Amino acid sequence: MLSSAMPLVHAEPSGSATAIGQQLSLTPEERGRALLQPLTQLLSGSSAFAITAQDFRLSQSDSQTLGGPGTQNESPVLQAATAALVPFRSPTQKFSRNLLLTRDLGLFPFQTEPSIATDPKNPDHIVVGVIDYNSPNVVSYVSMDRGGTWQGPYQPRYPDKDIGAGGDPTVVFDKDGNVYISSISIGFEEFSIGGIAYQVDTSSISVARSTDGGSSWGTPFRSSTSRIAVNTTAVSQGIGGTLRIGFLDKPWMSVGPSKADPSKNSIYVTYTDFVQRLDIVYILQGQLIYFANPVLETTIELVHSEDGGQTWSRPVAVSPTVIRSFSGQGNTRIVQGSESVVAPDGTVYASWFDSTDDGEFKGLGEIWTARSDDGGNSFQQPVLVDEKGEPPFSPRTANFRAWSSAFPQIAVGPKGEVSLAYVLRPSDKPTDDGDVFFATSTDRGQTWAHKRVNDDGTSTFQFFPALAYDPKGSIHLMWGDFRDDKTEKAYNIYYSKSDDGGKTWSENARVTDFPSNPNRAFPRGAFIGDYFSIKAIDGDAFMVWSDSRLGEFGSPNQKIGFARISQMKSQSIFVSPPRGAGGSNVEIQGFGFQPELEFFVSVSGNIVTSGRTDKGGRFDFKIFVPIAGEGAQDITVFDASGNAATASFFMDVGFNTIYDRLSKALQALTSGSSLSGPRPGTNSTSASLDSTTTAVWIAAGASVAALVIAVGALTLVLRRLPRLSGQ
Repeated sequence: MLSSAMPLVHAEPSGSATAIGQQLSLTPEERGRALLQPLTQLLSGSSAFAITAQDFRLSQSDSQTLGGPGTQNESPVLQAATAALVPFRSPTQKFSRNLLLTRDLGLFPFQTEPSIATDPKNPDHIVVGVIDYNSPNVVSYVSMDRGGTWQGPYQPRYPDKDIGAGGDPTVVFDKDGNVYISSISIGFEEFSIGGIAYQVDTSSISVARSTDGGSSWGTPFRSSTSRIAVNTTAVSQGIGGTLRIGFLDKPWMSVGPSKADPSKNSIYVTYTDFVQRLDIVYILQGQLIYFANPVLETTIELVHSEDGGQTWSRPVAVSPTVIRSFSGQGNTRIVQGSESVVAPDGTVYASWFDSTDDGEFKGLGEIWTARSDDGGNSFQQPVLVDEKGEPPFSPRTANFRAWSSAFPQIAVGPKGEVSLAYVLRPSDKPTDDGDVFFATSTDRGQTWAHKRVNDDGTSTFQFFPALAYDPKGSIHLMWGDFRDDKTEKAYNIYYSKSDDGGKTWSENARVTDFPSNPNRAFPRGAFIGDYFSIKAIDGDAFMVWSDSRLGEFGSPNQKIGFARISQMKSQSIFVSPPRGAGGSNVEIQGFGFQPELEFFVSVSGNIVTSGRTDKGGRFDFKIFVPIAGEGAQDITVFDASGNAATASFFMDVGFNTIYDRLSKALQALTSGSSLSGPRPGTNSTSASLDSTTTAVWIAAGASVAALVIAVGALTLVLRRLPRLSGQ
């Protein structure tokens, strides 16, 4: 009856003095953390780090936290500056150059989990929400030129009385141009059982609104909050009650026309409600308690708001509640990773992943959807979309959490068609941990057609797909892909498009101009987020992903990369004056480089100086151009992210000029032609000028020769100094 006792919580059933001492030595926070321990692999990455005290933003100690000061001894940018090692790019012809849109306002160079949204009233206006480990909450970035330049980070608040954010940001626009950002907010709740105190992490789904395009945010509201319930009965021995600890995870927000009034906006948030249920067991005549028979209940729920996020409906179950037992017997099933989307007529669709009863990270996995015809107040019977092999927690070739690749991304088309993208293990490739699959329905989610999208034909891992419709009904799909690296350690972003509702897809095309290695992105390569994001407008598509190129030559570093289909203006430099003598100063102006990042200047292949760009990716300074050969000299500027631009400086006077003219002068001296009077056909003035020019170059040659002799003599003296001093 008392099987499967919870580890690390109070005492073993023996009730020994040692066990009691261990019980009393734990803090209330440690006791609460132990109660949530079984959930950690099943939650999103950011939530798992929060409840296990690995997120240093929520921890009092930095020594054992991911990304804490103990892992950051030196800025990766400064390391790169020392040797001027940068990730030179291999651009693609089908997409713009890549930008890194995030920047560090602290010591921790980690941003991840990007969500992108476009303004329906202004297609040039884009907002991106991300996790930023320099900020206690998620942050936003704003572009007003289709991603060519970015401003931010801007910081929404988390709700009062909470202690910080867990992550999972999503951003959406309503039809009026207001933008909303949602995320997990972490709080705590205290309670006691048998006179022993507990402090357990709780979670809320926070939603904030911006009326100025994403640069400032209003008061955040809790759309839903997890619950804790303690039920006890008076017993001195045996089971004396139950403890239910809730935690909300993996939220997703969508907005669309209200079903009741299409002129108004409705906001929808789905999430997974995790409830850990334990029996409270009393021993030693009630003097000691422990917890037994842990069971996890998971349900996909939805809440909605009709007043801009100020008030929210009660949670509605979208999926059935499924049970996962930790005793080694019974069901081992969970549901997780929901999303929602609103069709043009106000119909709401929700999707999620089901691990089936063979357990998570193995066996079969299922993709499900459900439809609401009454504005999210109730849902029709769920429909099975697809069933294939379930991806592992991490691919067998990397360390990062990738199980969320199986969580279906959902989008709806202009005619109400609904589509999904997800990763499952293909049955025809046993060493492949995941391919990208697409499913679509044109009958309101009743039946589904399927297709594999990645065309690599290899067994390399694909992950984190994201899809979007454009206004004409074309489908745009992106994902992470290891196909280009024979070691399977670095990924690129790939893209494909369908113009016929998903029946056929364009040849897969590489988006990134430099690959990302997860081991270079985050300590131990453990976390690159749980998703990437894409949005499409008429004639263009915008993509964001986790990018590690700045960590390639230093400490781990993770930024958010951005690219679009349309080309953007390349970085450039302007040199003034464009020509002159060697050994002079010239002014260099740079435009379109990575903002607030180290850059390096080389002249004819030799690095001569470095600097740092401003917030707009510009710089303006003077450099000394050393003497080189006469003629055109390349001046190249490249920043630490790999952006590079070259201009030409024409050197009128260089070493070869001195040598040539000195040779001519010596030849003239030897022949005596310049000193014996005018040459035939010349006047005395020309002869005088020739004599003067010759004299100048003789003096220059003599100066150079004297300099060479002086340097040689100094070198000889320096070499003999140790021997002269007896060392």
